Amino acid sequence: MDAQNIAILGPGSIIGSSAIVGRVERTTQRRLPALFEFNNCNQLNVADLSVKNFGMWAIHPVYCSNVSFRNVTINSGADGIDVDSCKHVVIENCNFTTADDCISLKSGRGLEANTLMRTTVDVRISGCTFNDSNFACIGIGSETSGGIRNVHITHCKFTGAKSFAIYIKSRPGRGAFIRDIFCDDLDVANMQQGFLRFNILNSGKQDEFPVPGLAGIPSTSNFRFTNIRVTGVPILVDGGAVHPQKPLDGLTLANITGTCARSIVLANVRHADLRAIHVTGFTGPLLSTHNVTGTGLAAAVPFDPLTVKAYAVPDPIPQPATPYQLH
Repeated sequence: MDAQNIAILGPGSIIGSSAIVGRVERTTQRRLPALFEFNNCNQLNVADLSVKNFGMWAIHPVYCSNVSFRNVTINSGADGIDVDSCKHVVIENCNFTTADDCISLKSGRGLEANTLMRTTVDVRISGCTFNDSNFACIGIGSETSGGIRNVHITHCKFTGAKSFAIYIKSRPGRGAFIRDIFCDDLDVANMQQGFLRFNILNSGKQDEFPVPGLAGIPSTSNFRFTNIRVTGVPILVDGGAVHPQKPLDGLTLANITGTCARSIVLANVRHADLRAIHVTGFTGPLLSTHNVTGTGLAAAVPFDPLTVKAYAVPDPIPQPATPYQLH
């Protein structure tokens, strides 16, 4: 905690206790410890080693800045690296084998995190290999109440996931924003659900004190996915779970090649830019849309009633009976 200019450098291995199983201690309901936790640290460097944890996250920096993880092999029975309300983070040439998200980007949830507004900003992930057995390779959210901004994911290989390679997720009650997400030069194979999903409607556990009303609906903008190569993904893009009151403003899907069983579903998107999407093997339309504007939409077909029902919008978060007090 509160450390400056620190490093954990290999070669070598750091292995957690197999006695720590799960995320919460049953009798106290307190969260169990991650293997590495860095709180409010600056100039942190972790490099050239392997780490293993069993039932809880492997690495958890929170409120940190100027952080780098390079050439780290991570084996975790839960998440690999959880970047939580941090800024200026580099994750480079790392290898992940996990049983939840390989990397998760967070910024807290509910009125507490929304009031503190400690944004996760300027995260650069490159040259990594991801394999996850229980959820996604890279999860952005669902804790987004402090905002997430300026994430670059480049030159990575996604070799397996139970859900999606990249999963951007939140829900009404989080508030804040997810914006400026740039992904380029990715190889994606062996996903059980697909390449990319947005779920801004109902992902994650609701906070005890959610952000109410329109302010509680997270805003999303400027997502860009280019030069993506997919092999046999069940779904190319599941982008239907975006809130109609706050559409995704700015989505680029360009230079995407490979094979998929189903292609692209989009709802509530403004300024879409779809081009050079050359995939084969899918059934049904290449593009299914609802309330989407932009370019590259000429071949789109409208949602059928069952698809509309699948992306039902949750009820608004009501105003609290008494104003929230930060504690």
